[in-house]
Amino acid sequence: MKKTSSLGGILVFGLVLVALIAVVVAGIELTRRQGGAPGTQSQIPPEPAGKPFPRELTDAQGEKLVIPEPPKRIVSQTLATDEILLTICSTKRIVAVSELADDPNYSNVVELANAIPERTTKGAEHILQLEPDLIFVASYSRAEMVELLKASRAPVFRFANFTTFEDIKANIRTVGYATGCDAEAEKLVTKMEQDLSALAARVPLMERPLRVMSYGGGYTAGRNTTFDDLVRAVSAVNVSAENQIDGVAKISSEKLAEWKPDFIVAGANTADIEKKRKQMLADPVIASTPAGKMGNVIVIDNRYYLAVSHFVVRAVEALFSGLYGNANAK
Repeated sequence: MKKTSSLGGILVFGLVLVALIAVVVAGIELTRRQGGAPGTQSQIPPEPAGKPFPRELTDAQGEKLVIPEPPKRIVSQTLATDEILLTICSTKRIVAVSELADDPNYSNVVELANAIPERTTKGAEHILQLEPDLIFVASYSRAEMVELLKASRAPVFRFANFTTFEDIKANIRTVGYATGCDAEAEKLVTKMEQDLSALAARVPLMERPLRVMSYGGGYTAGRNTTFDDLVRAVSAVNVSAENQIDGVAKISSEKLAEWKPDFIVAGANTADIEKKRKQMLADPVIASTPAGKMGNVIVIDNRYYLAVSHFVVRAVEALFSGLYGNANAK
């Protein structure tokens, strides 16, 4: 099963982010985290919201883009910007989204995407024929396509940072600033923060925090990943971060037995969640851990687990439910 570079990118960095090596998706060379690898420069924040056009943006590589007026023909080449744009911006202003917007295994905006006629799968020439006045790409986008777009002086902005919740919020604000949808972007960030705060307030008092570990395809996610933020958002401990894992790293299965997590977390497509959970519990190494002995394996829908947009909050909700059930449900 082959996916385009978009899917590869998402899965690649999704891994780096979410920590579940998307090797589960056969044929994917990247490991999902849409966005930048450790050590990537931070994107320069946009100027204050509400500033009149023209507006200027600077990406993580220091490249500047001047947007003379609110764009009316926007092209999105990444699932993250598909999801953000379709939430805060009128579909009348979006002329193309990525093919992943239609994939129910990864996209949270399949129905909204139906209103957009074009997809960014036919290369730079097709994108240019759409006469875009703003194009969103990511650090994993095909370099040759991005260079062709830039050579034609197309208005391209490249996102590169998706490793924390703060990165995601910054990207939402950047999309809002670039499109003139500042107020809508700020509302979305505020909703994200409120939802996270509400979940944090519901965490029950415990003698010690639960110890949680991601594991999939022989990989785990430590510090500087969205998985680490997922775990901390529900007041648990990321076992891999506790053991000095930085980013996404390959580990031996023996580490599971050695580190003794209370819960093990992975991701899967919607239809495969229960199958994945049973497979993991049948693994003798997992079965030997405190998590395995108690049946504490949480499998989160890939649409949320691999999300690098505001939909990551749904992954936090799923993790909270797996760890605490309906504790203090409101």
